[in-house]
Amino acid sequence: MKLKDLLKKGFLLCLPLLFCAAFLSAQNTVSVSGSVKDGIGNPVASASVAIVNQSGAGISFGTTNDKGLFKCDFQIGHESYSVKVTAMGFQQFYQAIEQKNNELVNVVLKQKSYKLAEVTIKSNAKISLSSDTLKYSVKGFQESNDRVIGDVINRLPGIKIDENGAISYNGKRITNVYIDGDNLLDGRYKMATNNVPVGAVEQVQVIERDQPVKALNGFIGSNNVSLNIKLTDSAKTMMVNSAYLGAGNKAYVAELNNLIFNKKIKAINTFKTNNIGENLEAEQAVLGQSFNNEVALKLPKTFLLMESETLPNLKEKYYLLNNDYSGSLNALIKMKADWGLRLNLSTLQLKRKFQYNNTVNYFLGNTDTIRFNEFQDNVYKLNQWHAEAQLEKNSNSIYLKSITKFEIPKWKRNGSTIQNEQGFGQSQPTNQLSISNETNLVKALGVNNILQYNGLLQYYKVDENLEIAPGIQQNIVNGGADYLALNQQATTKNIFINQSATFKTKFNRFVLSATTGASYEHNRLNSHLYKTDSTNNITSVGNQFKNDIGFDNLGLYGRISVLYLLKKGSINLEAGPTLNNINYSEAEKSTAKKNMYFVLNPIIEFRKNLGRYSELNARFAQQTQFGQVNDIYTGTILVNYRQFNFNDTPLPKTDLTNFNLRYSYRKPLKMLFYNLMLGFDRTNQNFINSYTLDSGLTKSVAIDFRNTIDQYSLNGNISKYIFPLEINIAANGSLSMQKGNNFYNGEITPFKSYQLNTGLSLRKKLFSKVTLSVAGDLSRSLNKQESLSGPIENESANEKIKSEWLHNLSSALSYALTYNFVSYRQFSQEPIRNQFLDFSLKYAPTNWKSFFEFQCVNLINQRAYQQITSSANQLSTYQMPLRPRTFLIKYSFTF
Repeated sequence: MKLKDLLKKGFLLCLPLLFCAAFLSAQNTVSVSGSVKDGIGNPVASASVAIVNQSGAGISFGTTNDKGLFKCDFQIGHESYSVKVTAMGFQQFYQAIEQKNNELVNVVLKQKSYKLAEVTIKSNAKISLSSDTLKYSVKGFQESNDRVIGDVINRLPGIKIDENGAISYNGKRITNVYIDGDNLLDGRYKMATNNVPVGAVEQVQVIERDQPVKALNGFIGSNNVSLNIKLTDSAKTMMVNSAYLGAGNKAYVAELNNLIFNKKIKAINTFKTNNIGENLEAEQAVLGQSFNNEVALKLPKTFLLMESETLPNLKEKYYLLNNDYSGSLNALIKMKADWGLRLNLSTLQLKRKFQYNNTVNYFLGNTDTIRFNEFQDNVYKLNQWHAEAQLEKNSNSIYLKSITKFEIPKWKRNGSTIQNEQGFGQSQPTNQLSISNETNLVKALGVNNILQYNGLLQYYKVDENLEIAPGIQQNIVNGGADYLALNQQATTKNIFINQSATFKTKFNRFVLSATTGASYEHNRLNSHLYKTDSTNNITSVGNQFKNDIGFDNLGLYGRISVLYLLKKGSINLEAGPTLNNINYSEAEKSTAKKNMYFVLNPIIEFRKNLGRYSELNARFAQQTQFGQVNDIYTGTILVNYRQFNFNDTPLPKTDLTNFNLRYSYRKPLKMLFYNLMLGFDRTNQNFINSYTLDSGLTKSVAIDFRNTIDQYSLNGNISKYIFPLEINIAANGSLSMQKGNNFYNGEITPFKSYQLNTGLSLRKKLFSKVTLSVAGDLSRSLNKQESLSGPIENESANEKIKSEWLHNLSSALSYALTYNFVSYRQFSQEPIRNQFLDFSLKYAPTNWKSFFEFQCVNLINQRAYQQITSSANQLSTYQMPLRPRTFLIKYSFTF
């Protein structure tokens, strides 16, 4: 027998033995995986993980990734084994394992402060960094006039709060605010920053790449940033009650807060009222977003308005004439086995008075400048109720969140209007109802697979009514004859359903995801215009002013993504193929239109850490959006007293292309933060809005037209605390250019708009008891349009300066002086200047849990405010009366 044949037979005889050996070896191999986090749930990266036998010898080793995840494989024998975890700054962790395959071990490390000198110093430092969490010591930044934690957050290096209360960190918008790691308010985080006492907070923590769903750890690359308000030990063990009362010259304010922060329940309950220009509606606004929502709720659409949408670029305390009442109950109950129940109930009872004068100029190439003037004197009332309930389970193997929302806002708007010396009254009642449920379920299938379900159900209804008396626009609605009243009615109803399932699997450094889903939206619009003649007979203006439209959009979609985890970053490729079947019909005209579209919606994302302190992000996305019922109605609607709208176009289709590149750097111990972002946006539409203007009327119709709008932008921010000078300095800047087309009075005019915004703020402690802060903003816009009769340009600028002097006269007595300056300049007119001076005096007796405060707002008693706004072909001058000088004495106390 040949040697070759002997070797072949020998191999075939040994092959079963090799398979048996491999099988037995596989049977003796055990895989242990899990996560390592600190005491508040932040992942601990680069922790050392070892599997040790009963004698303490290590037999398998590993380290955690940037998500705190690890995996160790080892051969089991006839002895016991344990997992051992060590990380710098934490106590060593030891736990026995059960020797079963795919065992999950979730490790929570406790911090230690006695071995490393830098850890003991940490408690006295203003700022420190641990993994992806940046920690600000509240005591290091607190000042004597601070009342709530929002006062401190606004001064933290790298963090900025805008005028609406939205928080950003190093140029990136904050997604959520937690209280000791718990999500109590779900996006309405201003209620936390406005009500949690500064003395109850130990640290403000910035969580970069926040991903709170435990079952999704290692499956998604999060780029979200959130804040965590870490409470003091004393605040966790007692109920905190606070209140203040204030009265002055025709002014009042009152507030009562009840706060509970313990292990089983967290609650923020408030009652507030004032007439001093504090906007209580803004406190309950949604500024953040819910995590893991694949599809957002639809926003109720309204059609009618009493006035222009111009609002003063000014703090509301100077102009808002209000009588506001608000109440809210917010509770999070933590139950066993990672279950939690969140309940939110709130109400707003508001009364607002608005009075202003607006002069609008349109610069059109084929006609002379069109100008009109309007004066409005209106009263708005809101009665709103909001209820929300959420049931959540957040464990390593399963995540469930079901949130139900119920909201009823009712507006009553009344007032008088004068346009071009023609006077009339207006009334606009609006009733809304919105009910929704969002459910999200994530189930871990072993270590490397998960199954996810997302469901959304929503119904809303909006009833609108705009009444104008005496009747206007006689030439259009009544053959030129006078009549008594005009009444526009509009009702919309919407049902939205979205259901999807996702499977994710990971191996090596890859995470593969596949989603299939379906969505259905049904929208109905009914509108009609009625007139009341001189004999009080109410009749329809005509069928051309009537709409009865049903709109249906059935979408079948998928989503395929590949996430590749780099050593310090990730690459994500995603496509969302969608088939939309859109049908709409008009009952009066017996017409029906059907449309079917297939779109791909690709996304490419790249993230890379460049060293320990910097990060590079790039994102490219394409998305197609389709018009809805408010974009396809053909019957004319009186949307406000001077404007009629209708549509004469195929189904509107908008293709959006977006690319942005962002570089960010933060070195916390040096208190240096900066970022730079470059962006490009292209919008392709199959329609354009054509406007026909004269001094008393605007007609708008959407028509078939291939329209492209491009926008280029560059913006950046920098924040630095200069230790030798003891100065906190922050600067920001943005430059953008937009180009597209306008269609006015029968002429299409290409336009270009340039916008420059810069800002600088300084804060310095001049002496041990004196602090000076100065902030300034400059914006400049240039608008150009190319008309057949030649180019048209308008240029304007806006400057804002705010300075504050804070002086602690003693441990109990301090005062603050604040100066605000706002100016507008249109380069063919005289500049407009507005100035405000505020003063406050605070007396806080030693060892008292209360203080007295005297406030004066608008000390120099400026009585009118003016501002200029401009666009490619429009310039408007806006003027409104201000609140008179207001004196207020407040008493604040805790009990």
